[in-house]
Amino acid sequence: MEKETILKALDVIEDGVLIIDRDFVIVYANKSAKKLLRQDKVLGKHSYEAIWGRDGITGKTPAFISFDTHKVASAERAFEDGTCLSIQAYPFDENHIALTIWDVTNYVTLERRLESAGTDSVTGLRSSTVFNEDLEKELDRSKRAKSNMVLVMIDVGSVEGDSEVDNEKALKEIAAILTETARSYDLVYRFKGNIFGILMPHCPIEGARNTSERILEKLSKISGGATPSLGISTSEKAFTGRDVLRLAERALYVANHRGGNTIVVG
Repeated sequence: MEKETILKALDVIEDGVLIIDRDFVIVYANKSAKKLLRQDKVLGKHSYEAIWGRDGITGKTPAFISFDTHKVASAERAFEDGTCLSIQAYPFDENHIALTIWDVTNYVTLERRLESAGTDSVTGLRSSTVFNEDLEKELDRSKRAKSNMVLVMIDVGSVEGDSEVDNEKALKEIAAILTETARSYDLVYRFKGNIFGILMPHCPIEGARNTSERILEKLSKISGGATPSLGISTSEKAFTGRDVLRLAERALYVANHRGGNTIVVG
C-alpha cells in the first residue's frame, strides 16, 4: 500500500521521474516524464534510447550513470525546437537508480543571453566572449599612458563536489574571492571550467604579485581541495594582446607543471 501511495504521488508532480534497473532499462515512469520525453511508452526501454533516442546500445552504461560511485550525476537533453531538459541521476537502492527530469529551457535561454552579453551565467564574472576585446583596449590604453598592464591567469585545479550544485557553489566562492581581492577597476573573468583571469591596468608587477599571493592564500583555504596555480604576464614584454595572453598561459603551464600552489611570472 505504501509503495502504491508513493507512485500515485509521483504521478501528479511536475518533475519527471524515471527508475531504471542495473541493465539501465526503465521500470517506472511518471506522467510528467513521459510528457517531457514526448513519449507515451517508455517502460522496458533502455534509458539512453528513451532519453536521447539512440538505438543499438543495449548493455552499454550511460556515461553519467554509475552504480559504483553512489553520487548524484547530471546530463542534458536538447530538442531541435530549443527545449532543454536537465536530467539528474540519484542512487535509489543497490539495484536501481532514480532519474529526475526538469524543463530548463528558460534558464538555458537566459544563460545564452548572459553569455552573448559577456557575462558568465554561473559566477556573474565577465566571460571569455569579451576578453579579447577588453585585452586589446586595455593594452592600447596602457601604451598611450606609458603604464604597465598585467594579466593574471588562475587555474584553481580540481574542486571536488558531490553534485552540480556543489560545483556551482564552489565556483561562486572562487569568483567572490577574486572580485574581493582584485582592485575595483580590475576586470575579472571566468574563461572555462576552473580557469579564471584578472586584467589589471596601470599595475606594477610588484603589485600584481602581491595581489596574486593573497589570491593564492585564500584559494588554498576553500573547501574541495583546490590546488591553485597562477601565471602572470605583463605588457612590458608584449607587443600585442595575443603576446600578453600567450605569456600568461605559458607561465600558468609552468606553475601547473610544478604541482600547483605556486605563482610564475612569464
